[in-house]
Amino acid sequence: MRLHARTLVYLLPRTQTQPQPPPAVSTLLFEPSSRSLALMLSDSSCLLYPSFSPFSSPPLPTAVPPVSTAACFLRLLPSPAAAGHVIFLSASPVASGSAVQLRAWILLPRDLFAPALLNFKSERACSALALPLPHGLSVRLAASTNVFVLHSLAANQIWVFAARLPGDHDDGGGGGGHPAVDLMKCAVVDLVLPVYSVAVSMGFLLLGEMDGVRVFPLRPLIKGEGRVARRGGVGQKGLSAAKGVDSVVDVCKKGVLNGLVIPSSAAKSGPPSLAAGKLPRPEAGCCCNDRGAELKNVVEKGTAGDRTPYKLRTVSLSQNSSDYSIFVVMTCGDIQNSKNAMGAVASAKAVSIHSLSQKKFLILDSAGNLHVLSMPNTVKAPEGTALCSATPKDAHMIHLDHTMKVQMLAVLPDISAKMQIFWVSDGGYSVQMMSITDIECPVSENDKNESKQKAVQISAIEAIFASEKVQDIIPLSANAILVLGQGSIFAYATA
Repeated sequence: MRLHARTLVYLLPRTQTQPQPPPAVSTLLFEPSSRSLALMLSDSSCLLYPSFSPFSSPPLPTAVPPVSTAACFLRLLPSPAAAGHVIFLSASPVASGSAVQLRAWILLPRDLFAPALLNFKSERACSALALPLPHGLSVRLAASTNVFVLHSLAANQIWVFAARLPGDHDDGGGGGGHPAVDLMKCAVVDLVLPVYSVAVSMGFLLLGEMDGVRVFPLRPLIKGEGRVARRGGVGQKGLSAAKGVDSVVDVCKKGVLNGLVIPSSAAKSGPPSLAAGKLPRPEAGCCCNDRGAELKNVVEKGTAGDRTPYKLRTVSLSQNSSDYSIFVVMTCGDIQNSKNAMGAVASAKAVSIHSLSQKKFLILDSAGNLHVLSMPNTVKAPEGTALCSATPKDAHMIHLDHTMKVQMLAVLPDISAKMQIFWVSDGGYSVQMMSITDIECPVSENDKNESKQKAVQISAIEAIFASEKVQDIIPLSANAILVLGQGSIFAYATA
């Protein structure tokens, strides 16, 4: 196996006449579907590169002015067969940190990032959206397909948003031909325990906590109970003109009220929005996760001709609610058998979460250990209920045997491959390319735990030694990676 390496000098920021040195690159972000690269700089600005390839000259970057304290790439996919759009989201503090400001840039077909407007509730579309959520010292952003979450450490809350492009509909667009993105706040998770990492992937919201990972299926958080289905159905009941409002009200009484909420008084006056054609059309739907579950655009507020207001209600739930989530404990002999200076059993924090495939996630803990979280097919809410049907016994965590104390983990998920590739670094001068493979093993009633331990195997494929201490790593493909050093960016590819 041959290893190709290149130093990407042209990516580093430069100054023309200023006496002070240019800002340094602090973090790398990569969006695989569009091959978009974001460089987070030390002065809280960003550089966006579309269609990035490490072994060819990139187009001119788009500069994102300060301040950006958190950022992520969000992919908007109207349907599983659509091409989709890529959005770069940036968060910053406003009003002395008492609120969070969101800004967005959309990748245009001509390989250029352009500022996008944000539509939220009944407010006018704006390029900088202020949310009434305390920023404090820092916030976290994490995104998947059509869904992103905002974690405020100061407020001890996580807000779950769904996003879509208004397209040619009369309820969006932002005016003036500027691209716009519709945001819908779907859920608020009140935190009662410390959260050390947040990930959104494969239809799940995953929170890294002390000694384990908490998993929320996204479907009940996004769709709730009062939702409009593809052909006007709500839940498992049809929404006809005769009993449309009654169906919505009945379903809303059963569970989560973060869908379309219609007051009971509307049942007597009939469904005015239905008659006026204000409810969503089939083409207005969008996927709310990587697996293509659908979310319908519903009216945020009644129109002037409506006698009753209609709105989207946001569900509020507790972090440790067993009705909506499961907690999977990390199993690691080194951690469980070790004690600190006071004699207490040491604990590990789940500090990094990455998806390997649709049902497998790779977890890095604060002690440098790796774990594989396997989710069963039953971890989702049934169509007629908003509650999580799984229990912690349905999922299991496997500790991977390795000698390196891992400090950095990078994964590019591939749901079609039998062997997944991931990259690890000890925070020194080396990066290792690893593979993880499922092994078919017979399961006996007396040895189920041992069978689970033998079901996963990892192997080292390639070792890379950099000339600078590694600061960050991101995978570009199954055989290529970007490495951020102490002043340089290196690209490595195997062939």
